[in-house]
Amino acid sequence: MIKIENKKILARQIEEIIKEAGQFILHHKIEKVMEKGNASNVVTNIDIQCQNLIIEKCKKVLPDSVFLAEEEGQQQISEQFTWVIDPIDATTNYVYDFHHSCVSIGLYYQRKGLIGVVYNPYLDECFVGIDGIGSFCNGKAIHVSHHPFHEALIMIGTSPYDKHLAEITFAIIKELFIEARDIRRSGSAALDLCYLACGRIDAFYEQNLQPWDYGAGKIIIENTGGKIKALVENAFDELKPTGVICSNGQCQERLAEIVLKYSR
Repeated sequence: MIKIENKKILARQIEEIIKEAGQFILHHKIEKVMEKGNASNVVTNIDIQCQNLIIEKCKKVLPDSVFLAEEEGQQQISEQFTWVIDPIDATTNYVYDFHHSCVSIGLYYQRKGLIGVVYNPYLDECFVGIDGIGSFCNGKAIHVSHHPFHEALIMIGTSPYDKHLAEITFAIIKELFIEARDIRRSGSAALDLCYLACGRIDAFYEQNLQPWDYGAGKIIIENTGGKIKALVENAFDELKPTGVICSNGQCQERLAEIVLKYSR
């Protein structure tokens, strides 16, 4: 059991690290863009340099911890402390200068989410979730919305790295669009989860996410009263790839009914 005060200290340390990483992204130039399998999945020299910076800083905070990170094979899970890191979530947005990308850091202890931090350097918004304490944006407490499903604004992801999921994904999106208020797509799953946590949207669906996509956002949602479900059994406990559905709670039942009709 980790004491509340120790959680708060760790959260402040992670905030400092993530803000430094965010400023690194803003103030360094992309020199190289490489494909990872297809044109939808790209990585830049800044992704790699930013991840190296984060790992170096996190090792100083918890020297015996391990890292599950997107780039360059840093993919270990420990029964003690595991950092789950996406140095730039929405790299494609970043390459296009779309100004909607973020840094995501989740800290897990015994495979349970302890602290999640997501930082959008373009808006200088830092979302923090601390297990058993709550979730915050720039220090102010955040909470999910209360809209029912028919009034829901639903954020969706299209799993662009997994084009074979297109038929299922867009069949689900069509039903969501018809039944709910409207849909949106931002390109950053980590920020989508934060936007759910603070009431800017009411629900979220994507057919496949990596653990570094959801690792921090999941913790932030869980500490606002939101509901989040993995489409792959035990994926959250094992930090594995999975589809994700989440909502303000009021939308969860109908959201799950629609998604699971296609995803079983």
